[in-house]
Amino acid sequence: MPSYASSSSNPTALTTSQDRLVLDNLIRRELKVGDPSDPTQIAKALLDRYQADPRAAAIAQEARGLPFLQTSRQAETAIVHPTSSAAEWQQAVDDIESDLRTLISDAILKDVSQELQGWAQAIRSAVREGYNAARFALDPRNRDKAFGIRRQLNDYARVARLVGALTAGVTQYYRKLAQSLDEAAAVLLVAMGESLANVSFGGGRYLLQAPYTELQTRRDAVIFALRNLVGATQQAYGPNDWPRGLDAYREIFRQLEIQGQGDLRALLEENELSRTMDELIQRAAHGNTSGLRALGSTAIIDLARFRRFISIAHQLTKPESPPLTAFLEALLLFAESFDPSGGIRLLRIARPPILLYGLYGMQRLQRADERLLLLIQKRGVLAGQLDCYTACDCSENKALCQIVLDKVLYDVDRAIDLYALGSEDLGAPECRASGYSFVVDAALLQCCDFSPLGVDCSVSLQPGACDLKDKTDPQAVLESIQISLLDIRGLLRPLPDGMQRYWDTAPADYAALCRTQRRHQELCIQRDAELRLKSLVDTMAPGCIPDAMLFGIPNGILQKLMRRALNLSRFNLYIDGNIVKSADDQVTSDASHKIDIAKLKTKHNITSNVTICDLIDLADSVCQPATVTIPPHYETSLDSIANDVLNDGSFR
Repeated sequence: MPSYASSSSNPTALTTSQDRLVLDNLIRRELKVGDPSDPTQIAKALLDRYQADPRAAAIAQEARGLPFLQTSRQAETAIVHPTSSAAEWQQAVDDIESDLRTLISDAILKDVSQELQGWAQAIRSAVREGYNAARFALDPRNRDKAFGIRRQLNDYARVARLVGALTAGVTQYYRKLAQSLDEAAAVLLVAMGESLANVSFGGGRYLLQAPYTELQTRRDAVIFALRNLVGATQQAYGPNDWPRGLDAYREIFRQLEIQGQGDLRALLEENELSRTMDELIQRAAHGNTSGLRALGSTAIIDLARFRRFISIAHQLTKPESPPLTAFLEALLLFAESFDPSGGIRLLRIARPPILLYGLYGMQRLQRADERLLLLIQKRGVLAGQLDCYTACDCSENKALCQIVLDKVLYDVDRAIDLYALGSEDLGAPECRASGYSFVVDAALLQCCDFSPLGVDCSVSLQPGACDLKDKTDPQAVLESIQISLLDIRGLLRPLPDGMQRYWDTAPADYAALCRTQRRHQELCIQRDAELRLKSLVDTMAPGCIPDAMLFGIPNGILQKLMRRALNLSRFNLYIDGNIVKSADDQVTSDASHKIDIAKLKTKHNITSNVTICDLIDLADSVCQPATVTIPPHYETSLDSIANDVLNDGSFR
């Protein structure tokens, strides 16, 4: 038998204590044995782990004196149980296929048949991938993927409605495709909720922030950062590097004792730190329901020591130490993996409200949950109303108003997605969703512009303030559309109207709790997405309505819609609609939002009195482009300082 010295000459042999420690920790964590050096414990743990494997059964037979692998076990076939949404999903897929075939084979659309073929290929791929991800929504990565594909389907529905409104003769064909895509996108939400309900998620309200497969990676990052801090790695410090890690380790070890926090020094020991993290990972139980519910009741307590260590240690060493900072960041990254994630409201969507009591939590529905359910109902009603809007009248004004209202419908879907991922009455997702209420305001004003009655613009937009109803319209759907829009607006942000009963947040507190920057950013993203549709519309739709009327600057209907929405969001003129002129020649709707009238008059060459519409249409609404800036290299900076060389190389 080779000696220990001879085996140590083999570079692949586990001879160092560090490698042995890694292997022992792996055996303890995966096989759950107390002594990794005991072969009896390891053999028993391996048999328990692979008890379903036919070879494990054969070994047990051999131990009893029976022939080894005498009979082969027939592999069991997994039975896929249909869910309650399976029929709806199949119906939605069939509808999409039927609508795509109708569009592709229509003689009127023969000039864009190749483009429609591209739509069909992309939509089929998205539908297939989206449903596969939605069925495993308990995993955060699949849940995020399903939400992304749902948005992709809604994007195609939005474009189909836009192109259909601009293509006479086949408008309803495009709208039917959009309706089918909305069906599939809606079933994805239900399927995600069912994936939580079907595994008996019941009253639990805890979902992992990070995928289970990433927990081990984050755990290893903490261990590697700790080894680098204490200098246990071979290349921790170079021959010319200052040992800032060792200095920080010595200082923090001493300071924790001085500060009376000596119990935290256990986290600087690899064995104890590994044990704590491994227990949390094991308790997650591969991300299944029982593991998540166990984590939800223990992770906060178990990780309190981690967070206390981070809070104390980050200011105990001077000067700052990069290895210590790397260790604290890795520790915080691991701790944040167990923060609760949004998405529990998907259960509210997937299950009828009558089942929520008892089966899916005994707590009462939160106000935000009620708003989400009502928003979904109102969205369906609005979609049906808009499909009837231009059924008998395809005039230019109605087509333009149809495009604006279809944009509102798309934004309501975005608000539903944000609410499905939120967890508060007015948290960050709900605040972003409230930005779309200003699109509703802007859309009502936009359709006022097309009204044959010539109604003056009114920012209050209460029922009757802007009467869109055409008395000669036999279908009389315009008034019902306006009522639906006002209800949706009241569900998206707190207003002094009938919908306020669904809010815990008072209208007066809205501006303070909901940061303007979040609303502004959400609306800017939507404006950028709308304006990027110009080339697609040029390709897919005939030029019956000029591009300038849609995308032209400054009065294209989509440009004007988003500018008005951004300005309404910025100035907060929606509560009472009364403009009050203050002593310093400013106009304001409340004490916290003021508009400089003199500056607006000078910039836009206004000589008459300024009205509400002037403020909404002329005030600036700047959306900063999303650009990635790279700082100059230190050599460039030194060159600029020493030799007056510009960063583009001039004067070198």
